[in-house]
Amino acid sequence: PIMSAYLTDRLGVNVTVRMISMWPKTTTMRYFKIGNPHGFQPHTAFEVEKIQIHYRWGVLTGHPSQIDLITLDGVTLNIDIHSVPGSDNNWSALGAQLPARKGGRQVIVRKLVLRNMTVHTSGKGAKILGVAGTQHFDQMEFDEIDSSKGFPTKELIGKIFEGAGLRKYIENFLNPTERIKDTLNPFNIFGKKETPENLLEGL
Repeated sequence: PIMSAYLTDRLGVNVTVRMISMWPKTTTMRYFKIGNPHGFQPHTAFEVEKIQIHYRWGVLTGHPSQIDLITLDGVTLNIDIHSVPGSDNNWSALGAQLPARKGGRQVIVRKLVLRNMTVHTSGKGAKILGVAGTQHFDQMEFDEIDSSKGFPTKELIGKIFEGAGLRKYIENFLNPTERIKDTLNPFNIFGKKETPENLLEGL
């Protein structure tokens, strides 16, 4: 409950984490969830069964802070589109809830791996656009992610929506602001002004 409250305050959206364990070289979170805003379905926008963050303490606490590897296992991404052209969707609503970005510590993730990922796209707008349904991905990998640039949302959406003409259309509403990128950053908790040492002290 303490960590869930901390992340909810940090991200500005409803976050729950069932368990977290921290070790000198690895941090593990289990059952990480981001809740959907009121009026969107289902109850969660993003779920991960297990997150593992691998790092070396010396470079983690350096400037910029560097993380060797983040793995997300058992990922569920829910996209609820209410209308066309798609601006009325759960991820735009989440982005609107985020606090104004104030900068902070730069974080570089050398590799991000998403395994066993399921994407559910629903809503009236999704049906009109022809993107409603469920897709599964065994694994996705992203290299050299810089927190100053945000999570590679466009690349992720490009892999999910391969249909001709749909990729650009979906990008336009799912990634309209820098603050939506902040919501999707799995390493957001390290990208603020507090150092990793202060984060551990707060737990």
